[in-house]
Amino acid sequence: MTTALATHGDKLTCFTAALASALVARGVNRWWRPLLAGGPTLAVSPAEDDLLLFEHDGTPPLPALGLRVNGADDWATAYHALEEQVAEHGSVVLLADIFHLPWQRGHQRWHAPHWLAIVETIDGWLVEDPLTMTTELGPQTGQRVPVLSAAELRGWSTGLGAGDTVALLREQAMAGSRDIHIGRTYRWLEAQPSEPSPPREGRLVGADALVALASRYQFASTPDDFTQLDDLWQALRQRELLLWAAEFDPEVLDAAGRDHWERAVAQWRKLPPLLMHARMRAAAGGTVQTGLIAETLLSLAEYEGKHLAFAHNPHVAGE
Repeated sequence: MTTALATHGDKLTCFTAALASALVARGVNRWWRPLLAGGPTLAVSPAEDDLLLFEHDGTPPLPALGLRVNGADDWATAYHALEEQVAEHGSVVLLADIFHLPWQRGHQRWHAPHWLAIVETIDGWLVEDPLTMTTELGPQTGQRVPVLSAAELRGWSTGLGAGDTVALLREQAMAGSRDIHIGRTYRWLEAQPSEPSPPREGRLVGADALVALASRYQFASTPDDFTQLDDLWQALRQRELLLWAAEFDPEVLDAAGRDHWERAVAQWRKLPPLLMHARMRAAAGGTVQTGLIAETLLSLAEYEGKHLAFAHNPHVAGE
């Protein structure tokens, strides 16, 4: 079944796809506005295991939307919480794992965070999963999947374990907090106000973040050096969403802003293929040429921190 946001799946991430689907289910027509407010931006902070925490929003999305992560190990408790959220809001977002989702290319093949919106319709609950992307096994299209039983939903709801630090850092960035119930079997988003934690020490924003990343990738040579490649793909998708929205929503960007981000996105699109090729070369034991990656990151630094969404009319950003 085709998802309600199927035509937009190529400009969303697994996080924004689920949040957008939930917003649509809750009657928010201009769902892109709260997802773009104050952005696009990019910030990086030192994290454990020599990794980085990547942040893609001016304000962490979950607190901005009045949401927080909750979790449980008991399915009955989790299912009751899901029922409450759907009954009250018409939708709920699950923090799932691609490994357990039969309609995903990664089913039973790899673990990765994948947020899903469960929405209520006249025909019952549906999974809204509009994300479109290219995987190592081929293209993945957006899907709308009927929930036929609680037992079926239980399998789909099993989340990531506590060992995937890269994935959990991404979720912490969305939540603006380390309090995301790491290790719980089932996790979901509930409507409850929360405050983001203070920024981590050593946080770099905008141009400074891109310059730091250029230095980091300049000397990348092993597969582990490219572990967080998808965090930069996520940054590209956020900017593609901005450009798409600006085409018909004049409050998003003015003419100068559209021109600025058209040029920036053209540069951003060059980055993921360069990183993927370098990672494959590293995995094969070949020589990794990272000079062009570093040059591209430095060129992208020139665009950051300018012409942010709704800068010319900020009061409409949360509509």
